[in-house]
Parts: sequence; C-alpha cells; structure tokens
Amino acid sequence: FVFLFFGFLAVVGTYFLYVKQLTYFVFFPAFTIGLLSTAVLNLNNMRDRVSDKNSGKNTLVVKIGPEFAKYYHYYLIASSFLFTFLYSVMNYSSFYQFLFMVAYVPLIKHVLFVMNNKEEAKLDGELKKVALSTFFFAILFSVGLFL
Repeated sequence: FVFLFFGFLAVVGTYFLYVKQLTYFVFFPAFTIGLLSTAVLNLNNMRDRVSDKNSGKNTLVVKIGPEFAKYYHYYLIASSFLFTFLYSVMNYSSFYQFLFMVAYVPLIKHVLFVMNNKEEAKLDGELKKVALSTFFFAILFSVGLFL
C-alpha cells in the first residue's frame, strides 16, 4: 500500500495531472519514491518487531525475521538508487540530473548502520534520517531536472 500510494499514485498521478499523458519513464522515479517510502515503513517495523510479534501483529518483518528484514531494507534503498540512476542515464541532458546522488550519502551510512545493528531500539533515530533523505532526494532530483 505504501509503495503504491506514495510511489505510483503520488508521482504518476501528479505527472499525469500536469502533462495529460503517461510515458514509461515516469515509473522510474515513482518506483524510487515508493521504495524509499517503503523503507521508512520497513525500518519502523524492524524497530517494533518484538512488540509487534508479542501483540499479534503480522508484519512482513515479523514473518521474515530481523536478519532477512535487514537485507530487504538494503534491497529497498539500493534498488531505489538503481531506478533513478537508470532514469537519469536514459533521459540524459545534463550532469545536474545526477544531483540526486548527494541524498544517497546519508542513506549509505544508514544502511551500514542498520546492517551492523544488533539492538532494534537504536533504529528509532534512523527513521528521521530515512524520511528526511527521501525528502532531500525528491528536492535534488527535481532541481537536477530543471537545471
């Protein structure tokens, strides 16, 4: 739901409202925003895994466990980068299009922290980092397209 709402509906819907047509290229940034938004939800579920399990919540993280949840989290962030990089290469007009890469510096640090973390409570501070990095990405990506 998060992936579809924040990715497809928000990005593709907004694009369609302004342009009145669809191209397959718009799905690349939609995937990116959807994946990064899902990463925020996944991180929240990783942090709350024990309490969710004890209260009977059946989240994906509860189902797959903490180790696979880390790899899933890595996949979400790494694939978000890949979709935007491919979009920028396929629609290249200026090196400014790669300005979005700056937003991945804190995300790389974040992924390294998550992969090495053993205490789920320490993930609380990481939620803000991922959410702000997603916002920062959206701004840099947009600015890069207009420059």
